[in-house]
Amino acid sequence: MIPWVTVWGFGADINVRGNSLFVREKGASEAKRHSLSDVSHLIVAGDNVLHTAVISKCAKHEIPISFFDVHGKAEGSLFKSEKPRLSFAQDSIPKHAFALSAAENAADSRMRFLHELAETHENLFYQGEFDLLTHARSEFEYLITIPELSRGYLLTKNMYYEILSRVVPRKLGYVRRVEGASPDAVNALFSRGYAVLYATVAAACTGAGLDLNKGSLYEKSGACVYDIMEAALVPMVDRAVIKTAASGLLDDCSMSSTRCILSEDAVSFFSKELAASIDRKAIDENVLAYAKAVEDGVCVSYHYPA
Repeated sequence: MIPWVTVWGFGADINVRGNSLFVREKGASEAKRHSLSDVSHLIVAGDNVLHTAVISKCAKHEIPISFFDVHGKAEGSLFKSEKPRLSFAQDSIPKHAFALSAAENAADSRMRFLHELAETHENLFYQGEFDLLTHARSEFEYLITIPELSRGYLLTKNMYYEILSRVVPRKLGYVRRVEGASPDAVNALFSRGYAVLYATVAAACTGAGLDLNKGSLYEKSGACVYDIMEAALVPMVDRAVIKTAASGLLDDCSMSSTRCILSEDAVSFFSKELAASIDRKAIDENVLAYAKAVEDGVCVSYHYPA
């Protein structure tokens, strides 16, 4: 059972009666009930209604409440200790083993997706390219330092995004993954989808008591979140991006001097695909497994949908 409760999106009503927390999502006819004795953390992300009685009850039960905006940016917290519960334990994890697990699971997920695409797209791989990709992936376990592993992993990641360009209509101008300002509609979708996934994983990590900035494969702000979400990028975002690119709805997007502006129809289509593919239950389960591995000092194993 997931010990934290995440209220995500807009218009949800969060109330308390007796020793039970009730969350009614926007449009839902009934509220979900959570016993306060089973709740370790309440996370409110987005624009929702939080009754003051919830705050007093959480204070009485020593349940921290954390607030996020819809992009995953932490906005503040109540009744929360200065350091996340597992922050010190994260300093002692076998970092190389954690980094290797993230890299292997993510690379395998991408290769499975490329195999699937190759069944319907002839000549997806250039001569020798698949062998190079497979060889680079097989070397991961022999790269004994994290910087070496990161470089090897980045090679497979960059190759993946370039190969994906061959299933995207050429007129969209996508050739590779570019972060930051989006030069084309496909990159704009990747950025939008990854931001939503990051926010979802960040909320779960906070609920699990993890320090978001302590990772293994990544060493940057939000490193723990990026490590955990890496293997989820393909099933929860990339598939939705490729489906939207194939829909023809990106043809009406316009370009400014600095970014691509998506049409309302494209945004609507992609948002529906994203809502269907981002599996919060799977995310919570993988974050819980990660937290348990941190506590036990053993290597984590990820289990996301294909």
